[in-house]
Order: sequence, then structure tokens, then C-alpha cells
Amino acid sequence: MNNNSNIPIESPGVNVAVIKQDDDGWKFLLLCRSEQETYAGTWGFMTGGKKSDETVADVVLREMKEETGLAPLRMFATEYVIHFYEPQYDKIWILPLIVAEVPSDCEITLSPENCDFAWLKPHRARHRVNWKNLMTAIDNIIEELEVYPAHNWVEIKAETTGGR
Repeated sequence: MNNNSNIPIESPGVNVAVIKQDDDGWKFLLLCRSEQETYAGTWGFMTGGKKSDETVADVVLREMKEETGLAPLRMFATEYVIHFYEPQYDKIWILPLIVAEVPSDCEITLSPENCDFAWLKPHRARHRVNWKNLMTAIDNIIEELEVYPAHNWVEIKAETTGGR
């Protein structure tokens, strides 16, 4: 009899690449995690956990509002997932990567979950994030932004979109 067991794989939420385009080109919103949060002091995309029967669109809208006060103009499912081992839960987590565009003149209102934010051009964003899989995600997204929206993105419709 085989006593081996698998490491659990779970998809508890989403990873959101918030982007905007201004006179200087496309920029990524990066958030720095507060001291009381897991991964304190690290920079990355917005993340959010799914609650009960929420859809991915619901999670993105709720998390954007809670963490930054923003609402997306448009949201897109990409073909990418962010995956990593989460030692706190002893599970492998897989999070779909959603791209959310916001207005170029948007204003950020940070929640206590994050202590800082930055709008950065792709090459600067790559060097600010703490994880290699986010560097790769930035590379993939910026390449695909040459034709916006990218041909391989699927628009996610939600009842409440429209920016702030």
C-alpha cells in the first residue's frame, strides 16, 4: 500500500495587475505590504481572496475598492497564473492573473493592508517586485499591451465598472 500523499493545491483568490496609460506610456501599480500582513515589506500586485460565492470579477472589484479605492475601467482574464508554495498553509497556491485598467488620473486611497504604492514603468516595476513570477508576468503583459487589449485576453464584464 502506498502511503504517499500529495501537497494540496488550492486557488484561493486572484492576483491583479492594475495598469494605467498616461503620456509616459503604460504603468503598473505596485503595492507594499504593511508590517502586520503576511509578506510584510514586499512589493507586488494586488491580491485578494475569494469569499463564498463571489465570481472572479466580484473579487477584483471588491479588492480594488478595499485596497486602493479604485474601480476598473476594464478587466481582462489572461492566460497566466501566479503559482507558489504558501508555507503558512502548506499548500501550493494558483492565482489567475487579471489585468485591470484604471483611468490615468485615478487617485489611490490605501487600506491598512498596504503601507505604500508606486506607479512604475514596466522596467522599473520588474526591479521593484519581490518575486520572479511577477517579473515574468510584467514582461508578458507589457509585450501584450502593444496591441491593447491583447488578442489572447478575455474581457471580464462586471456590473460596476467605470473608474473613479
